[in-house]
Amino acid sequence: MQRRLNSRIEQWGKILSRDDFEWTWRGRQMKPAKRQEVCDIFQGVVNEMYQMAVKNKARLSPEDQKLLSNHDLFIEKLGFQNNRVNTQMGFDCRLQ
Repeated sequence: MQRRLNSRIEQWGKILSRDDFEWTWRGRQMKPAKRQEVCDIFQGVVNEMYQMAVKNKARLSPEDQKLLSNHDLFIEKLGFQNNRVNTQMGFDCRLQ
């Protein structure tokens, strides 16, 4: 999962330009549309992982199968507390 995230963020980062940032009282920050793109990348990878888990449900332990009935617990099990991703880019993303 981490490799998928890293490669997608790297690919996305290659197309960033100066126009994708704005000046705020905190300094230079990504524009809201670009922040949403980052969050969409994280959400997409989590959704893919969930779909793979559902597809391979029979191979999972009974405990892991229970996680599939609660999407929030599944996200937490992936390592994201309170469904939040610290992007380390000055903003957080909320996963659903």
